[in-house]
Amino acid sequence: METPGFYAILPASVRYDNRLKAAEKILFCEITALSDQNGYCHAQNGYFSQLYQVDERTIRRWIHQLEQLGYIRIEYEKAGDTQQRRIIPGGMPESDGHPVSAPDKNVRPPRTKMSGPPGQNCPPEQYKYNNTRYNNKRAREERSPEDVFSEYACGKTSLLNTLADFTRYRDGKKKPLSIEGASRVCKRLDALAKEAGVTDVDGYKVAVLDQSMLNNWDGLFPLKYEFEDRQPVVHTGSGGPAPAPREIRPDEDISQYF
Repeated sequence: METPGFYAILPASVRYDNRLKAAEKILFCEITALSDQNGYCHAQNGYFSQLYQVDERTIRRWIHQLEQLGYIRIEYEKAGDTQQRRIIPGGMPESDGHPVSAPDKNVRPPRTKMSGPPGQNCPPEQYKYNNTRYNNKRAREERSPEDVFSEYACGKTSLLNTLADFTRYRDGKKKPLSIEGASRVCKRLDALAKEAGVTDVDGYKVAVLDQSMLNNWDGLFPLKYEFEDRQPVVHTGSGGPAPAPREIRPDEDISQYF
């Protein structure tokens, strides 16, 4: 890990973009401070996670937001059998009409159909409708492919990490996954594992994802090599079969077994 620079950069376009959370702006600053002489930041999500005391899922969401708004660019380069991520900070995204300048207290907002005379509130029914529609839209926007994969992996670390790698891999190919795309990936993994008839279902899914990333494929396909299926673990004692459970009667003194 490179030593962070003494200075960090926070362009006005990032500073006044109200689509960004404060933490996302600070993360952008850290990325610029960690960038080397070529303008690349090689820090991984685990580093940022420890630095800001948040989980990696949150870091992935912050980085995804910065990338979506054009403030950073992510590239991947092959290093042996793995891919190394490079974050390239920018700060001057293409204009989409979104205001990013500091608010001017002397400029009054234009009157709208909802405005009405001073002191008059919007009709309650209209306000309720607009607020509900806004909240529903915001909930859809805040959900991400990472959320889909987190629910799908259900706490299985290896599978979740590989799905996160696949998400970043697709981002690096400029073919990011949508929420619907992430759902299709989950269904495809289930279908392939079922078709293979393996015991180690999660291990097979991880292998399928790794195969696609190593071969630079966009989709998911059955393994081209023989998968070493892992059998269920059977716990035994002294090399023999596990002892049968001991039956204890209700009136029996259990202290003799300690």
